[in-house]
Amino acid sequence: MFINLHLSNNLITKIKAITNSNYLDIIGLAIVITASLTLNYHKTIFNFTFNHKNYTFFLGYISIVNTCLSMIGNRLVTKKNNIGNFITTCNTFLSGSIDYLLGNVGAILTYPVSFIGNYLVFNAWKKSKFLRKIDFIFYKNIILGFILSFTLNFLAFKYLSSTELNIKLFFAVSIPAGLTFGGTFNTARMYPDNWLLWQIYNFTKLIQNLLLLNIANSAKYIFYLFNAIIGYITWRDDKAKQL
Repeated sequence: MFINLHLSNNLITKIKAITNSNYLDIIGLAIVITASLTLNYHKTIFNFTFNHKNYTFFLGYISIVNTCLSMIGNRLVTKKNNIGNFITTCNTFLSGSIDYLLGNVGAILTYPVSFIGNYLVFNAWKKSKFLRKIDFIFYKNIILGFILSFTLNFLAFKYLSSTELNIKLFFAVSIPAGLTFGGTFNTARMYPDNWLLWQIYNFTKLIQNLLLLNIANSAKYIFYLFNAIIGYITWRDDKAKQL
């Protein structure tokens, strides 16, 4: 998976400055909030009935807040700040709830795995932040991630859904979930090349959120496509210079 980049030291220094910049955090948040407000996504609501009473859940506002928290967590992780893993861990259940309401029935089983994975990453980073080269564990984590994803999503779509199994939606949900499981497990070991796996994940999630009409998340993943590139370059250079 390793990509050989021939970049000048001056260019790498500039890229690393952008990666670790607080201004990029603000730009990411601005993109999400602006896109959501401009397209009136904040007005999205979810109506439901409980105990014979009708309720309205302001899904748009909650989703924008969730996306902003996810954005902050991702940017902090890119800068190797473990607080980002803590935010991501706490935000997992909110993300899962929104995905479930938007039609991802598999979220009820897959997001608890994401919560445990992010918590393990948080604990791992407290012990060590040593950047590693690709090894057997890297590929094992990816395979494990896909096995968990396809198994859990099949159980959810088959036995928890009130409708027939939608093959297209099943794969549209299972593939990104498999990537995020493998990517999360590998984040604990801090592989620079893991950013390339996250890049594939970002692309599949962008497609998924466009299909679900989740505008806030779509804008977020467009930003993540850029962030994964500079994250890879930064971590790769840091690995080469670590003692």
